[in-house]
Amino acid sequence: MARWFSVLTLLIRKEAAIELRGKECLTLLFCTTVVVAALIGAGVSSAVIDATTTKKIYPMLVWVVFLLTTTTASVRASEAELEGRGFEGLLLAGVSGTQIYLSKVLVTAVLFFTNWALLLMVTSAALDQSIRAVIGELLLIGAGAALTLATLIVLISGVAGTSRLRGVLLPLLTLPLLFPLFLAGVELTTECILYGAIVPGSVWPGVMLVSGAAFLLVGVNGYEVVVRG
Repeated sequence: MARWFSVLTLLIRKEAAIELRGKECLTLLFCTTVVVAALIGAGVSSAVIDATTTKKIYPMLVWVVFLLTTTTASVRASEAELEGRGFEGLLLAGVSGTQIYLSKVLVTAVLFFTNWALLLMVTSAALDQSIRAVIGELLLIGAGAALTLATLIVLISGVAGTSRLRGVLLPLLTLPLLFPLFLAGVELTTECILYGAIVPGSVWPGVMLVSGAAFLLVGVNGYEVVVRG
């Protein structure tokens, strides 16, 4: 078991080093987020929407941008291994598909969470919304969403990775499956923005948790089959 976790740690370091060296996914994700959020802010301002309405639509806008930017930027997630036949090398070396999957999920989740924090700052400034009082709750929601999203994105990246149309297939395959996460995220964010906290007894944290657990279960058991195929 100790060796298993040691290999997993090495894979996490490898994934982080690949991203930090190339910065392709990181740059695409952050630049797209800033540009889209700024454009939305400009559009809302030009539409002369009152402050009350802006406050109500803020959660939906944040989540639309978050899901679109992450799914689009994740096209580059597995290209380094696919181009260099890295998956084959790891599997031949005795690394399990579960270890590869979990290492990618953890690094991707950190990347998505960082993007969520950046998105909150940019959109709140663009839409003139104060989120300081609920920033802790929003970051907690973002952490759960980032992990849930990463469990699905990494799996779908493996499925669509060998196709020449992976840039189109990844969002098309991912977005319909993310509807429970999107709905739960919008509702939880709305509760924080309008009421100052997550409503006690809310079912939406459970929806997000169950979605993430389901994606993780499929990924842990099916990722090796995907990359071997």
